[in-house]
Amino acid sequence: MRLSVALWLCICTFLAYGQVEHDVSVKEILAKGEQHAQPLLAAVTSTDKGSIPKDLYNRITPRATMHGFLLAAQNNDFELASQYLDYRNLKTSTLAVGKVELAKQLYVVLNRTLWIDLENLSAEPLGDVNEALPNYRDLLGTIEGSLGKTAVYLQRVPRKNDQVKIWKISNATVAKIPALSQEFAYTPFGEWLAKNIPSVDFLGVMLWQWLYFLLLLLFYFIVAKIITWLISKTLKHFNPMLSKSTQGFIENPIALLLAVILARNLFAKANVTLAVRAVAEGNTILTLAWIWVIFSFIDLTKLKLSERFVEQGKPLAVYLLRPAGTVVKSLIILLAILIWFENLGFNATTLLAGLGIGGLAIALAAQKTVENIIGAITLYTSAPVKIGNFCRFGEQLGIVEEIGLRATRIRTLDRTVVYIANAQFIDMQIENYSERERIAYRPKLLLSSQCKKDDIDALLTDIRALLSAHPQVAEQPLRAHFKAFTAHGLALDILSYVETTEFEQYLQTMNQLNLDILSLIEKNNCQLVGLPDYSSAQP
Repeated sequence: MRLSVALWLCICTFLAYGQVEHDVSVKEILAKGEQHAQPLLAAVTSTDKGSIPKDLYNRITPRATMHGFLLAAQNNDFELASQYLDYRNLKTSTLAVGKVELAKQLYVVLNRTLWIDLENLSAEPLGDVNEALPNYRDLLGTIEGSLGKTAVYLQRVPRKNDQVKIWKISNATVAKIPALSQEFAYTPFGEWLAKNIPSVDFLGVMLWQWLYFLLLLLFYFIVAKIITWLISKTLKHFNPMLSKSTQGFIENPIALLLAVILARNLFAKANVTLAVRAVAEGNTILTLAWIWVIFSFIDLTKLKLSERFVEQGKPLAVYLLRPAGTVVKSLIILLAILIWFENLGFNATTLLAGLGIGGLAIALAAQKTVENIIGAITLYTSAPVKIGNFCRFGEQLGIVEEIGLRATRIRTLDRTVVYIANAQFIDMQIENYSERERIAYRPKLLLSSQCKKDDIDALLTDIRALLSAHPQVAEQPLRAHFKAFTAHGLALDILSYVETTEFEQYLQTMNQLNLDILSLIEKNNCQLVGLPDYSSAQP
């Protein structure tokens, strides 16, 4: 019971961690990567295409300008990226930072605070005329920080040489870059890694960030291993019977889960970008950690149940634990994949609906199979018969050779094999002869009606003495009586039990007792009549 409750708590916590809300998903990261990977041709719907100016940096629409800036920054070409910023009318202190550095700082700030979807930006040379802004400005987004809400604008400005109107990141936004950078810049260690490790990214996360967080996870894993080792040793001290499997469960999968939780809550957030957050909230490592914990818990539960079944004399139930554990693990894997896909931003509802319809069809088609598996579970757990038992099932007798997931195989007395579906077998009346602690000896004796009363009385006395003196016959019950008058003769009632469960030994004892009783019948001048029907006699 406690193991079931613990497993339920593990699954509930696992589900709770799976339902993390976030603004950016891995799916969006991949879509953004596709947007930025190719050069962007401005999608212009204006009918007067001859009025569209040409620009070396393709800054003729808000969408094209942001695409050019982001593509240059991703390629670590901040000299090029600086061409997309408006530096007019800035303070000397701001210009002193340097145009290239301002572009780099803006890219870091945007990566950490503002998700940019190019599809939402205007592809018109005049921008988005429907916004409640001056016709020369478009809103890129809003950054929330210690300075409050900071609007990030794109602005239509005259080109320096010929006064042709092009789009740049507004000088009002550029003026706020140094202040924003102080709040949203990387840590000094992050800055050092960014400068010294090649600018390669995967899923929008830079190589140095992957290394940084993997090293951080390794550090917390070592911390978690120390903590769980101390917990394991403490529990072993107070409970010397604590098994090695339980200690391994605490020191390995629990340690990884603890390390992931610590890393998620104690890492330096200054090095976290929106892409890092999206990948982290995909819960990939957390999901794997939970799968390891739950799988290890299932294996530990199987081990404990196996020991309990053996103690209860149900060793066959142990064979059922493996397929049962496999089914549970398969369900956990399926559940984890669905949650993981949802966290990555993919819609798993359609997949789940398909699985539901497919599962219903499979369930209808496999109804009999499911019934037989349930029957196997009943046979394994309640154990009315075991492999090797001799039993009566229905009107037949035989030895159980195998209890499978679909059918039970029984070898009959004629040495033929009968396969009975488990669902049908458990509904039969099963008489298990192998469960007898001793075997009844009940010979059917029918004496001639010509036998005299004194001879019958002496015969019964001698039979009682014979049974009482035999070392293999139980003391109680022991009966030898004149039972009834019949049309064929005088019926005797004899009942005793041979103290053995070995049928061969019983046959030897029965054979000797029958011969002895036959001699007693002759000794007491009695005669047997008729041929009793032995077809219904117990083996």
